[in-house]
Amino acid sequence: MGNVIVVGGYSFTDEDMANQARIEVEGVKYVKSRTDMSKPDQVFNVYHRLLAQRMFQTPVGYAYLKELQDYLKTMPGIHSEDIRPIPVAPNLVVRDTRGVADRWSRRLEREQNKLKISLVANFAFVVSIIVMFIITATSGQTTILNYEKKIQNRYAKWEQDLTAREKAIREEEQELELDFDTVDDEE
Repeated sequence: MGNVIVVGGYSFTDEDMANQARIEVEGVKYVKSRTDMSKPDQVFNVYHRLLAQRMFQTPVGYAYLKELQDYLKTMPGIHSEDIRPIPVAPNLVVRDTRGVADRWSRRLEREQNKLKISLVANFAFVVSIIVMFIITATSGQTTILNYEKKIQNRYAKWEQDLTAREKAIREEEQELELDFDTVDDEE
């Protein structure tokens, strides 16, 4: 009977099918990590997308599809007639293991690229925030950080100016009063 290869609890005698099953095990893990089972609408969409893309072609994948199908049938608000049946490949022969593997690897690569872009964007945001704080700290403009001190300094300067003006006015008044007194005395 040849070599028996066990993948996901299923035994395979065909190496290509066993390889496909390994790929599907990873695919199931990926889909499970991305699917919120508490949201039946999301599960419904994922189930039908998997069927349309024919992502699963071995008993491993079919078992997962059946699990999703059974779950959907128990959900209120989802009608059984809306849940498509699982199409089965004739004789479970995997003809296009490379195509499915490529689709999964492209999907994983896209997710990794999104993660990289997200990390770069987050780093750029952190750097820009740090730069803004540095500019704010070294700027002469009044900001929330130095608002109170700037206001206090401004009022202190105004007070000094007013005191100096008041003193000058008093001095002028004294001079004028003296001049009036001397004018009155001469008459």
